[in-house]
Amino acid sequence: FVNTKTNEIITIPADGVFIAIGQVPDNEKFANLADLENGFILVDENKQTKTKGVFAVGDCIKKKVRQVITAASDGAIASLSSVRYIDSLS
Repeated sequence: FVNTKTNEIITIPADGVFIAIGQVPDNEKFANLADLENGFILVDENKQTKTKGVFAVGDCIKKKVRQVITAASDGAIASLSSVRYIDSLS
């Protein structure tokens, strides 16, 4: 790989490689709705942002594991949280 700061080319012996595309967040356009940390959206345990009724999930949020299964879990949590939020409005 290439160190993008020094342009040094580094070779790592490996039996396999996982290609990860889209690992750099592009969420600045949501900064008025959500706090960001290193470009990732900050959410609470219900996946709600700093703005009540606005939820975020998947690879755009700050989290430790970025896998399809965790994104699906995020979606399930946010969907149930959004229903509870809507119910609280009435």
